[in-house]
Amino acid sequence: MSSVLLSISGHDRPGIVRDVAEAMLHLQANIEDSSMTALRGRFTMMLIVSLPEDAGLGELKAALAELEQRTRLTVQSQVIPDEEMAAEALDPDYVITVHGADRVGIVHAVTDALAAMGVSVVDLSTRAHSSDDGDVYMMALEVNSGGRGEAIQPTMQRVAEKMGVDIDVHELDDGVM
Repeated sequence: MSSVLLSISGHDRPGIVRDVAEAMLHLQANIEDSSMTALRGRFTMMLIVSLPEDAGLGELKAALAELEQRTRLTVQSQVIPDEEMAAEALDPDYVITVHGADRVGIVHAVTDALAAMGVSVVDLSTRAHSSDDGDVYMMALEVNSGGRGEAIQPTMQRVAEKMGVDIDVHELDDGVM
């Protein structure tokens, strides 16, 4: 069974997820993992799908070309090696939220400090919006601490002071996930 990473994007509209799911259904491809979001009028998704034994990559490519033509979506595909598929996925054990005035460098400052600690980002989402008080920036990260959880709070406090934002760190408990 082949596993494939699909990256799909296009102008947001109702029915995109249905259209992609329908194309996978026709191939009997199983959607194993996915992440989807709308960004300023664009919809984007990443999926890991597994193809049945009797389906080849040629069939997948043909189905994706038909999907692109019919829906005007942009689709890219990449076969995932078996050893990558067998690797254990990192589960987040902390959530970090950032809130403050929008400015260049917030994502870099936070992720640079986490990387220096050996903390892996599992999921990251950002949003900037305008308010009467100016542009406000919000970021949420799910991270895997790699056993370094106790060091995240003081490290993020230093980043918060440097960047002039508020950063909160919350440990995820097994009952939440």
